[in-house]
Amino acid sequence: MYKDQLKSIIGENCPGYDARYGSSIISMGGPLSNSCDNCSNFVRGKCIKDLYDYMKNLINTN
Repeated sequence: MYKDQLKSIIGENCPGYDARYGSSIISMGGPLSNSCDNCSNFVRGKCIKDLYDYMKNLINTN
């Protein structure tokens, strides 16, 4: 699975997901919609709530 695809799946399912950008960008179908890259908790490539690895493992097990 590609990293960008994984970030999108995690963003769609993460309980700590909090959109960084407004709905106008998301409604245009931008590449950041529902992705870790658009989450305010994803800073400098790392989840500050420590949910990325948990969600990645959960998705890979299912």
